[in-house]
Amino acid sequence: MHVHKLTDVGRKRNTNEDAALTASIGGRHLLIVADGMGGHAAGDVASDIATRKIQAAVERSFPTDQAEYEAILERAIDEANDEIQSTAAGDPSLSGMGTTVVAALVDGREATIANVGDSRCYHIDDDMQQVTVDQSLVQELVAAGEITEAEAEDHPQRNVVSQALGTTEDVEPDFYRQTVEGTLLLCSDGLTEKVSDSTIQNTVTEETTLSDMAEALVHRANQNGGSDNITVAMCTTSEEK
Repeated sequence: MHVHKLTDVGRKRNTNEDAALTASIGGRHLLIVADGMGGHAAGDVASDIATRKIQAAVERSFPTDQAEYEAILERAIDEANDEIQSTAAGDPSLSGMGTTVVAALVDGREATIANVGDSRCYHIDDDMQQVTVDQSLVQELVAAGEITEAEAEDHPQRNVVSQALGTTEDVEPDFYRQTVEGTLLLCSDGLTEKVSDSTIQNTVTEETTLSDMAEALVHRANQNGGSDNITVAMCTTSEEK
């Protein structure tokens, strides 16, 4: 299993509020992308706390039974949420900070994925599958049949998330299981708002290494305006990557 991460400030922002982490823990791989809340105080602090706290909590667990992975990620996200809230409570300048998070714990070819907010996980092999479902206002409108997927792409409230770490006492992550037959891609919306799914898929399949994939994805997002921070964390089963 090969892993790689890359984060970029983009072309419009002065601060990178995203954070990415990849770690090997007891023969398993942990990947995290956190997108600090734009327009809120200290989003970079919140995303940094989220990645570090989740890693520390997972490292303490060292699970042996894959059935436990959802519970491990849930506890880790709860601890991160508590830490962000307590940090903000102790410093008025950090009041209101928050972050999305998508995390994958990969054991062999099996990944357990947790998601809060609108950062995403994709699986890319011969085709491309969006594994996670956004926790966002527009996704709720799509699910209710009030707007179409096409209308959601340009909706004026498309960046409003329905959940984020640090903004509420309790968060409820969504969980997914995915067999990794190709490349698992975690990313912030700085990528997905500027690069189409088809371009993401073509980029991943055309490049020869994870490093090249990540650089090319970030480059394409910046070419298309780079209006937000851009972050990816990736893993693959391919020996060639």
